[in-house]
Amino acid sequence: MIRPTAVPRGSRAAARVGVGAACLAMLASVTLGLPGAVARTPASAAATPRCQEWQTITQVPVPGPRRSASGTTTTTPTPRTTPVCRKAPPTPFAHPAWAPESVVGGTALDATGVLVDLPPGTPAPPTVPDVAYVVADMDSGEVLAAKSPHAWLRPASTLKTLTALTLIPRLDPRQVVVAKPEHAAAAGTRVGILAGNGYPVGRLFDALLMSSANDAAYLLADAAGGPEQTAALMNEAAAGIGAHDTVAVDPSGLDEDGQRSSAYDLALIGRAAMKLPDFRAYVLKRNAMFPGGRAPSTGKVYRPFQIQNINELLPHYRGAIGIKPGRTNRAQHTFIGAATRDGRTLIVSQMGSTTGDWEDTAALLDWGFANAAAVVPVGRLVEPGEAGPPRAAPTAPASVTGTPVPSPSAMPAPAALEPQPQADLGQQIAAVVATWGIAALGVAVLGLAVVLVARRRLGSRRR
Repeated sequence: MIRPTAVPRGSRAAARVGVGAACLAMLASVTLGLPGAVARTPASAAATPRCQEWQTITQVPVPGPRRSASGTTTTTPTPRTTPVCRKAPPTPFAHPAWAPESVVGGTALDATGVLVDLPPGTPAPPTVPDVAYVVADMDSGEVLAAKSPHAWLRPASTLKTLTALTLIPRLDPRQVVVAKPEHAAAAGTRVGILAGNGYPVGRLFDALLMSSANDAAYLLADAAGGPEQTAALMNEAAAGIGAHDTVAVDPSGLDEDGQRSSAYDLALIGRAAMKLPDFRAYVLKRNAMFPGGRAPSTGKVYRPFQIQNINELLPHYRGAIGIKPGRTNRAQHTFIGAATRDGRTLIVSQMGSTTGDWEDTAALLDWGFANAAAVVPVGRLVEPGEAGPPRAAPTAPASVTGTPVPSPSAMPAPAALEPQPQADLGQQIAAVVATWGIAALGVAVLGLAVVLVARRRLGSRRR
């Protein structure tokens, strides 16, 4: 039989002190994050997803069975949640504060948030999930309502409106251009151009504006001198109509460093493009035939095929006449739309929507048609050649919270964001209380050990 080993009284006291000190050290290391702490990963952390730059973590309720007080299983949903990645509205780029009198379209348009001047009894514009928008009368240029109209955001494929505005006057629609392998391999949406085949410019504009085809964008750009030359022409055209928030880098609208626009500029660009009869005809079509061709690798011959207009406003909104949707991960949904009712034509530009729902555009148009005669305009769309670029305020901070944006050529690629879940205030308070409770318990244990040792030493002295 194994007998317990006798331990001298002094050694037992030292052991008690050592145990207490060890307990306190362990608690302190866990509490304060000292070396030797035992890392414990919360159960929810293992399931935390790694979101993309354009996403954010959202806690979503998770229903499930739970046990009642009697121990039986019920189907009542538990209050548990699980983190999931959801699309997040883009954050505008920062720009220097502007001198008020130089803001394009009017001083009021430099503000953020919803801008509208409502007489008594006039309803406010509908709430829509856009970071920025403009509702304006296309003929007079009066801005009826806006939301952060000069915020700098990525335009996505609405930039193809500027591509068309720039190239339609320069290219003969009957001209045939031959595609190269790099056109056929374009990133993003493609209509299906085949290398080595010739395509009429007019049909390429169909694909550009109806199907938002990037392969068509690059082939048109090559026909005009190349992508860099086309981008330079686009920037010249934008400046000419007063769209000074816009910097074009890629004629397709794909996200590139330094490329940006604003809801105000998209309204200007859409308004200018709709003055071109050919552009109006392209964006109003519901469908069109696109040429086939011979595949260079297999020799297979493809017959002409039908392409569709992806603008959902056209088939759903009475009086819709265009213009162009767009979407990329970083830009989210962007849109330029127009409609005519009872002799009035309105244009709507939207940026940064996480839904891209045509009903949001319809709601803005409905509000505009119903209240255009009552509201006081908050600004106007300038005429071509009327407005120069805004001047920076002499000694003012940046007008948009964030890191100032350098020149387009110097802009670095945005770093990928990895959002981390944040505990709510109640959870934080509970964690602090628990932490200090554990620390207090450790101090009490150590104190008790010291008292016991002192008492034993005092007793031994008396004996």
